[in-house]
Amino acid sequence: MATTQMTPLPSTFGNVGHMMQKSPKSYAAAVGASPHNRVNHYGIEVVDKIVWQGWEPGREYTKNIVLKNVKVKTEKIRYKVPESRFFTTLYPKPIILSAGTSFTLPVTFRPLEKNVYEDKILFRTNEGDFEVPIKAILPQTEIKLPDILDFQMCAAKDSVQFEFDVQNIGDVETYLFWDVKEPFTILPADANLPFKGSCQFKATFKPTGAIMYKAEAVCRYGKDGKLSKVIHFQGIGKYPHLLVSLPGRPASSMDKENLEAVIQFGTPPIGTMVTKWVELHNLVPVRVPFHVERIGPPSRIDMVFSCPQKEGIVPPMSAIKIPLLFRPNTVGTTSIDYFNIAAIGNISKSIIKCVGSSKGPQVQLTAKTVNFMQIDIGQCGTRTIDIVNNSDMDATYQFVIDCNESVFKFDNVSGVLKPESRKTLILKFYPQHPINYYRRVTCLVHNQDPLFLDLLGTCHSEMVKPAVLLAKHVSRYRVHVEQGFTMYPPEQLNELVRDRKLAVDKSGTLLIPKTDNALKTEFEGQSLQISPMKEYFNDGFHCDVVDTVPHVSTDINMADFGNCQSLKFIEDKTVNLTNHTKGKITVQWMGDADRVFSVFPSTMDIPPLKSCSFRVSFKPNVPNQFFGAELECFVYYKSLRDYRLVEDSTFCPPWCVTVTCTGHTFMPHNESFLPRYTFDSPHVIFPAVNAKESAYRTICLTNTGTTPIQFDFEKDTTCTFAVKPAKGLLKEKHQIFVVKSTPNDVKTYIQKLTLSLNDNEKYNQVIQFSASAESAEVLLDTDGVMYFKPTCVGTASSRAYSIRNISRIPLRFEWKLRYADSHLLRVHPDSGIIQPNESQSQIWSFAPKSQEKFVMKPSLVVWGQGFSSESSGGKKRLFSVRAIGQGAVGEIKVDQNYFDFGDIVVGSSNSHMLTIYNNSSCSLYYRLLVNATIDGVDPQDAELKDAVKCLELDTEEGVLAARSRQRMMVTVRPISRVTYQFTLSYQLLTPEVDGSQSSASEAQHLCHVFVTGVYPVMSITDARCFGSAVGISKKLLWNLFSLDKLNVFLDSDPSSQELRYNMATRHSHQRRPSVYTRAILDFNFSAAPLGTEACNVTLMFENTGTVPTTWAFLFPCDLQLELEYWSETGEYDEDELHEMKVMDNGLFSIEPKQGKLAPGECRKVTLTYRHTMAGTDRLPVLLKLAGGREILLNFIGVTVESERRYIHFPSNKHMFTPVPIGEKTSPKQIYELYNGGAAPVQYEFDLTSLKIIQQENFDQPVFECLNPSGEILPGRTILVEWRFSPLEAKTYMVDVPIRIADGDTAVITFTGVGFDKRVMGDTMPLTDQPDLSGVPSVQSVTVPGQLLYLSHERVSFGNMPLYSKARQMLFLMNRSTKRPVSFEWHVSNQADSKVLHITPIRGHLQPGEMSMCRVLFIAMGEASFYDLDLICEVTDEYEMGEYRRKLKEWEDEKERQKVEFIITEDDLDADKRIPNEVEITRPDSHLSSRERSRGSCRSEKLTRYKTLPPIQVKSADEEKCAEEQRKKTEKELWVKPVLPRPFLLHLGLTVRTHDVEDFQSNFPDEYNNFYIDRVLSESQEKSTEKSEEKPATTLSCKQAEANVVGLVLSNVLRGLLDDSTFCEAVKKVIVEPIPYFCQFRSSPESVPPSVISMASLVSPVSPHHAPLTVELALAGGEVAEETSDVQESPEGSDSDRRCLSSVSLDSGQVKSPSVGATSSARSLLVPSSTKSRSEVPAKEIYSETKLKRKNFIKKSPDFGNVVESIFENTILNIMAESFGGEFSITSRPRFVALPKRSNTSQSAKLSLAQLEH
Repeated sequence: MATTQMTPLPSTFGNVGHMMQKSPKSYAAAVGASPHNRVNHYGIEVVDKIVWQGWEPGREYTKNIVLKNVKVKTEKIRYKVPESRFFTTLYPKPIILSAGTSFTLPVTFRPLEKNVYEDKILFRTNEGDFEVPIKAILPQTEIKLPDILDFQMCAAKDSVQFEFDVQNIGDVETYLFWDVKEPFTILPADANLPFKGSCQFKATFKPTGAIMYKAEAVCRYGKDGKLSKVIHFQGIGKYPHLLVSLPGRPASSMDKENLEAVIQFGTPPIGTMVTKWVELHNLVPVRVPFHVERIGPPSRIDMVFSCPQKEGIVPPMSAIKIPLLFRPNTVGTTSIDYFNIAAIGNISKSIIKCVGSSKGPQVQLTAKTVNFMQIDIGQCGTRTIDIVNNSDMDATYQFVIDCNESVFKFDNVSGVLKPESRKTLILKFYPQHPINYYRRVTCLVHNQDPLFLDLLGTCHSEMVKPAVLLAKHVSRYRVHVEQGFTMYPPEQLNELVRDRKLAVDKSGTLLIPKTDNALKTEFEGQSLQISPMKEYFNDGFHCDVVDTVPHVSTDINMADFGNCQSLKFIEDKTVNLTNHTKGKITVQWMGDADRVFSVFPSTMDIPPLKSCSFRVSFKPNVPNQFFGAELECFVYYKSLRDYRLVEDSTFCPPWCVTVTCTGHTFMPHNESFLPRYTFDSPHVIFPAVNAKESAYRTICLTNTGTTPIQFDFEKDTTCTFAVKPAKGLLKEKHQIFVVKSTPNDVKTYIQKLTLSLNDNEKYNQVIQFSASAESAEVLLDTDGVMYFKPTCVGTASSRAYSIRNISRIPLRFEWKLRYADSHLLRVHPDSGIIQPNESQSQIWSFAPKSQEKFVMKPSLVVWGQGFSSESSGGKKRLFSVRAIGQGAVGEIKVDQNYFDFGDIVVGSSNSHMLTIYNNSSCSLYYRLLVNATIDGVDPQDAELKDAVKCLELDTEEGVLAARSRQRMMVTVRPISRVTYQFTLSYQLLTPEVDGSQSSASEAQHLCHVFVTGVYPVMSITDARCFGSAVGISKKLLWNLFSLDKLNVFLDSDPSSQELRYNMATRHSHQRRPSVYTRAILDFNFSAAPLGTEACNVTLMFENTGTVPTTWAFLFPCDLQLELEYWSETGEYDEDELHEMKVMDNGLFSIEPKQGKLAPGECRKVTLTYRHTMAGTDRLPVLLKLAGGREILLNFIGVTVESERRYIHFPSNKHMFTPVPIGEKTSPKQIYELYNGGAAPVQYEFDLTSLKIIQQENFDQPVFECLNPSGEILPGRTILVEWRFSPLEAKTYMVDVPIRIADGDTAVITFTGVGFDKRVMGDTMPLTDQPDLSGVPSVQSVTVPGQLLYLSHERVSFGNMPLYSKARQMLFLMNRSTKRPVSFEWHVSNQADSKVLHITPIRGHLQPGEMSMCRVLFIAMGEASFYDLDLICEVTDEYEMGEYRRKLKEWEDEKERQKVEFIITEDDLDADKRIPNEVEITRPDSHLSSRERSRGSCRSEKLTRYKTLPPIQVKSADEEKCAEEQRKKTEKELWVKPVLPRPFLLHLGLTVRTHDVEDFQSNFPDEYNNFYIDRVLSESQEKSTEKSEEKPATTLSCKQAEANVVGLVLSNVLRGLLDDSTFCEAVKKVIVEPIPYFCQFRSSPESVPPSVISMASLVSPVSPHHAPLTVELALAGGEVAEETSDVQESPEGSDSDRRCLSSVSLDSGQVKSPSVGATSSARSLLVPSSTKSRSEVPAKEIYSETKLKRKNFIKKSPDFGNVVESIFENTILNIMAESFGGEFSITSRPRFVALPKRSNTSQSAKLSLAQLEH
């Protein structure tokens, strides 16, 4: 069975029709059996098998097996005969085959019955065996067909056909049939295949959907169809999709609402055809058949649109054009029609709306009135008038007048006007009678309303002279007609005027007085405001309607004499003329009796309201001819015959009456003329009107021959259609007929009228007239039911509802709503005009007020509009519509109530998709609102207005469908570095329905959006220097590079100018580009001697922001535009030349120059300054942050000549720390001087300016320099002490020259600020060093070769009172894993050792080991600022061991060469090779290494001064020769090993000391944190007194004298070291133990006699008081000794008194030195009570004495120092044990439970009792 598999549609494409291109032979080759092939077995070529076919039993068949040796050697082959008896061969014997020979072995087959026989022949060679199968098969049935047919892609409902062949490759004829399932079919379904024949089949694929189809077509054949083969069919179905667009426009221009494309045909002229093309776009990769059908009823009578191409095929992924035609047939109407472009199967449809209107010619006359004025009888008057065609189409015109019979003659009565042209017509006036002439001539224009021309003239004779007729009389006449005055003769009107019953206005027009109502009823006026068509057509003859009552009328207007075969006897016609006026009139016919047509009598007077008859005679003069004429007569009031009888205001023009006469004289058996004519249209379609209204059309008959044409229209029996003129003779070129249709009922009228030409039936022309009367008919969408989707209460939902005008007239419509529905429903537009066959949509809005279901019933009122302004509109019709809606409650939610964009770079943007949800059952019209707040900004600030613009929504208003979600893009663009908080809220909207603005509900909160605008920032977190600047401390380096200011600049906001260019922009053509930043800093690399190693400064940049920072150091060349060679001027100023020198020689370098830091990432940047050229070098470098700041860094470096005395001043200004006024002693402040040269520098401050400012301030020293002169060693820094003592709260400035011996003088401006603490308060706090707040205390920059690291590099003790101590723990870490190190601490200034102590001073650390050091600062001396720099020398012990080993080897070699020698004549000076003395020294200290390095610089040989930097380098050959020479020298000489230089670490300490009283007043909360050492203050006072008594003398000496003294002292010390006795004594001292706590002595075993004697003074000694005395002695200790000493010398010495008096027992007891020792002792022992000694018990005396002793000890300064030392050592021991890992400080404490002691209180009482006894 065939199976069909359907899989999803893949997007693959194949080659359609590929299988059809194959021929049957190719199929056979593809699927048929291949012939037997020869194979190679071990070099023997043989067939692979032998098969017998088509055999019969009982016969014999033989085939040969050919064996061929294809090897190069002879082969021996044996074979085995077949086992079956049906196959026989030769007797088996060996076969020997030489190379290239063959052997044929015959095999015979003898079958006995119809079976299949199989056997084999085995061949054996030396290399192996092989077989040849032999087989006999029966006749087989076999066919060949393709394996697969790929139909590829096909449109749904379309079909693709493939043709393929099936061949019979079997042995017999076979019958086959197919088994295949839809959508595949095969035709024919069965066939009979003859032997070796073939049959062609056609496979069809017709998909029904857009899926992949796979099926198997089973071909069954053979006997009873038992055999089968399968063809795999596969194809892909695609849904067709066609879109319509105008040519050249994309398919997306179609209206998305209804897939409608509007084709505007414009306004072409009527009668023409306009062709428009539309494009059909096929958007699928398959061909799409389509067909075009008209939408609407096909039976309309006015189908002006058509599509000649009804169907077609659009190729895949392409477009074709189809034409649309527009043939307008009615002027002034708008035609609308719809065409449907449907793809095959009507799967997709597109609507084409055709809109077009037509226009007619626009012909006008240049004048409406032509007045020939007064003409004498017998004369002629001539005038001209232009007829103008203002349209772009031809216009056919005709003046309705017979110039042969009328007194007014036209030179051209009819003709054709070309587009945009004019023609001048000549008019002539031939009066025949002395009367007034006035005729209103009609000018008919084809497809246009008629025009009217008023012709006036007056004829005088000698006897009769009527009044001259003017144009004003005609216009006045029209006014009189409307008022009814013209029915009265002028004489009566004159009488009424004289009687003042009628009034005359200024223009001469008669008026009826308002008060005379009788006259108003008498004069019945009639309106003349009628259309031109009605004025022309409604004459009472061609239709029954007369718009105005004629003054004079005739009973007939056509006198048709017919065929007059007898020219002599022709019967006259009678014309009756009736006077409808109330005055006597005179009738005057034009012409005379000699004419073919004449009237008798020619003149006659007719009384009022009477009639008179006239005879019309026909007098033809030739036979076989057509005759026709328009007889003309003028009728006037008889009273107007003379001008003397005429009043101007009552002058009435005459009336012109015409009668058309026709006849012909063709004799029998004589045919009339053959009419040669053209007719514009045989089918006349009238525009639709309301019932009983009229429509007019014009048709034009053009005479193309030379003979006149007599025409006669058949009269419509239904009186629906009427033609004017109905009969007449066409003498001119054109005849324009006006056709009027007046349908009485609402239906379509189609009438065929016969136009007889030349009175011969065979020339008749049938013309079809179609007209209809229409009523208001509309088609409501969805059968008059309008559904609204569920709508949120408080909002409105809208939908479009369409109505279609199915009538042929334009309709006016108006929607009516009930009062209850008007609050729920609104429609826009609610009224309008809908054209015929047009479909219009109105937008309905449903706004529910509550949550319920509503059923509303609006109604539609329509009535006919008509094509003319005179249309009545017809009957109104009412159509009811049922509107159903439901109110619901809905809200909008968001997936994230809070979303934080994080930090975004200012000026950039970031977007996030926000999803809003509507879980309700109604669609929501919403508007999103954004409100912004900025942290720290006033809500009324103008910055908030710009903040709202920082958040953009891609959708601010929209519709969120029910139960749906919508994703919107939220984009933020911060404009400043602030934190923005945006609040998103929404309003539910009521959409616009009638043009008014939509209303909105109250805003509801939606979500919060946070974003922080940031700039890319980074900061310097650490700085290290090495190389020539290794001696510079971190604090000095921090100030030299102004890193605090740099960090401030990096953290501040950039200006707009700084953001102008990015880092890669070269924006200047100058060598010194302009800089757009005000952030300018100096990077001062300090100074160093010429030739020393480079100054390397490593800065650690850290991205402290939250966004990546891209930075770059831009040299001037990086900002300069690369100019062409011709643009270089070659003129450089001094600064440019200096920068060229610096950059060309690479004095400054940065590595890396640029980079990018992620948030929190750190990067080291190394700045290098090379001391290769002497002088001061400067280079401006721009530090640029992408999207951030620009900072101009002025690189400054100084290279000093070796012999130059130089002090490096980073700045010529120095600012002291502000000092409050009123201080007793101002603190000392420090100013640093650094010697950057290679020679010692003598400096001296010129203090003259200080004395001047002292004199200006009441002789008070404001600035004091405490050490104004001194010497600075090379590479050393000296601290100059200053004291700033302001008298007023102001800023003091002084310029102090600093003289340098043998050097330059520098002038430094010192500035100090004095402030009043009472005024400033907390705004000016006292700090230690405010300028050092930014210096990091922890090292983060690694230096090459550094093994030891400090836990803190900066220690700040803050503010301290004098005579107190501060401590800080410091840790040293050896981070090396292999090398041990040793360290040793040094102070940079020897005076610092008095206040600073560090333990241990030196030590040794194994790899990975840590050591704890204690830093102790003692506040002593005067209140000062301290900025101390400790240097830790770190020695690599591994390198030191290598050095000692190499030095030992070098010394051993030296000793060997001293002892061993070979005496030869060539080596006589062997003893002079190595010096006798060898020095082995310890590693250099920091100071000695610095001095030795500076000294080595001075000892170097100076090179010749070069004015220009070196611009040449050594060649490669020269460098190679120099390297070989150096290696040769090293081989010959063994240089003494060089001591490795230690690594230096700097430890900075800052502290500010205050006087005790000042500290207590300024820092009362911190005073209790310090212990004041009064012993230290007393010792300082003593040292101060000694210094005052013996002032220190400073001896100055020269360098040579200092060398002599040093040499003498060194000799003395060497002598002491050589003295063995001295050395032994030193060793004993070292071994002697240290007496710890030697100040405490054990209490004596016996009671001192002094205590006993003192006790005996109080009371007699008793035995039971002995223990109390002993206890006092034991408790007293030293006090007892002092008391005994006092008793031994009762009077005492002054020194003893001073010692005692210096110690106070309490705050209120201070003894004077004049008091004796006895009284002092007594005061200590005797109580203050006045009781007698006998009355006081000894116990109370003892207790009181003991208490005083304890208080005395507690308040002793020594006791306080001991307690402080004990606590300090205890905490230090705890820290040391914790650091050693003995216990953990941070672990949870343990509680130990001790056993309960029940008898504690009893034992205590017992012991106390024993004591008392």
